Amino acid sequence: MKSVKYYLIALIFSCFSLVHSQVYLNLDFEETTSNGIVKDWKLGGNGYDLKIDSNICFSGKNSLYIEKIGNGNVGVGTSSFPIEDARGKQLKYSGYIKTENITEGFAGLWWRVDGASATLSFDNMAKRDIKGTTGWTKYTIEFKIDEKVTNINFGVIHPGNGKAWFDNLEIELDGKKYQQSEPHVITLSDEQTNLLKEIVYPFETAEPAHNNNDLNFLKEMVGDAKIVSLGEGTHGTSEFFKMKHRITKYLAEEMGFTVFAIEANMPEATKVNDYILYGKGNAKDALAGLYFWTWNTQEVLDMIEWMREFNKSKKGRVEFWGFDMQHPNVAIKNTLNFIQKTDPEFFEKAKNKYDKIMSFNDETRKTRTNPTNIYIEPFLNYANEVYDYMKVNSSKYKKSSQSDSTEWILQNAKIVVQSLEARMQNQMSRDESMALNVQWILNNMPKDTKIVLWAHNGHISKKKSNWLPMGAHLDKMYGENMVVMGFCFHEGNYTALGKNKLSVYSTSISEPGSLEWMMHGLNVPMSFLDLRKVKNSPLSKLFESEIEFRSIGALAMDYAFNRTKILDEFDALIYFDKTNPSKCFGLTSEKGGVK
Repeated sequence: MKSVKYYLIALIFSCFSLVHSQVYLNLDFEETTSNGIVKDWKLGGNGYDLKIDSNICFSGKNSLYIEKIGNGNVGVGTSSFPIEDARGKQLKYSGYIKTENITEGFAGLWWRVDGASATLSFDNMAKRDIKGTTGWTKYTIEFKIDEKVTNINFGVIHPGNGKAWFDNLEIELDGKKYQQSEPHVITLSDEQTNLLKEIVYPFETAEPAHNNNDLNFLKEMVGDAKIVSLGEGTHGTSEFFKMKHRITKYLAEEMGFTVFAIEANMPEATKVNDYILYGKGNAKDALAGLYFWTWNTQEVLDMIEWMREFNKSKKGRVEFWGFDMQHPNVAIKNTLNFIQKTDPEFFEKAKNKYDKIMSFNDETRKTRTNPTNIYIEPFLNYANEVYDYMKVNSSKYKKSSQSDSTEWILQNAKIVVQSLEARMQNQMSRDESMALNVQWILNNMPKDTKIVLWAHNGHISKKKSNWLPMGAHLDKMYGENMVVMGFCFHEGNYTALGKNKLSVYSTSISEPGSLEWMMHGLNVPMSFLDLRKVKNSPLSKLFESEIEFRSIGALAMDYAFNRTKILDEFDALIYFDKTNPSKCFGLTSEKGGVK
């Protein structure tokens, strides 16, 4: 799960203490939205009802309630803790639990400490056997947090039947209670609203067929950058997809961008590129071959068809690439075909190693298990052995084949390595690998190539913390040569996976204190906000504070706002007041179900 962004506030202790940053964690579940959704927590679990209970609580006005209501394994509430506040300290995590009619499973608190390659500490109170019907009782988890910690998650859990309530959570570190201050709700004055309105760029529509006149400000906003990264606040919003098509179209027609790359498997994307450049195959089949339902939509298909027509028109050229690496199947096939032709003596050894990797992937993905690093490591070694051998022999391959095909096959072999690294616990290598794959694309293109990137807001973000997204890695590589644009909305439905499988879901509208609410208050239904201009305006101090910002991926979420320093993440934001679900080909109806 993505980490909850931290609400930082300086607390000054006595002269013997240092200034200590604390975060707001909503440990007593008192902070909720207007429709009763708990803030700063991720709640999940198919077959479980997780919600705020204002009638039964230990203290204050709310508790968190979890009840099994259907088929499912666990209901869980998750939050995250800042590692530097906890590193090397003695933890005491406590809370009150009340239960009713739990005959299977249990209820408990949980705390997990991860290192670079393995879980260092974990306790979910499974051995305490909290079940039956009990009154409010205080429970505690205690252990020392390892110095080598890289991530901390904690929360409450109920893997069983019956009902459980949780309240009044507390955290102590080295015997000192972790203090919280109430979150500050950021609101704009009339003067600030007018200032913000002066630096937004309205546009007329997300429809790609519209003329370019209302997007001419992009020439100034993008400038000489060679990379434009386009995000999305959900993986299933039609307006986001259409607008990314429209921006890509503008950048290709007006600013000389020639490459488009998406958060999809790199080798598989070549079939889409073959269609766009040469008319080979079928666009819809090639799109479906990218595996992900998120891109298998009418909006993306329309963009691919526009790319094909643009190339046919001879008015310009645009290519289609992927930069993801989650599935090694096609990369393995491509690599083995190349080895069989150019190095037949190595073929059986390579095939044997790759067959083992394929069996491992098929087994674990079919059972949806998350193997440990120790289990994955032998297969990663097989992938590295093939890649390293080919790298050493690359000069020989180049003599017997075309140089560019050798480099491409080496990249395929690298994709196999990356696909396994991405599954390693706490390696966080997927985003770094995606950044390196973007770099590979640019390195293998003409010198002045300009590229458009398409991924989720969370991947294109430049924010530098304990975990670095793709955008942060690319920022290190390209700096001001990249412009990063996030997408957001005030209200709307979207396509996602949830209790109705692949279907259309709704989510909460934005509320006071959020970036989306500020944009909603401008009464400009569609606009760009250049955050770099905010930095040089009287609004800069306001935006340097942490602001609630929505983030929904492929899974449906009732509430999805986290606190973040928006100026650290994006150069610009693209805002829609109202949005609609993407037209996904796997969707059979708005009530759910897939073909």
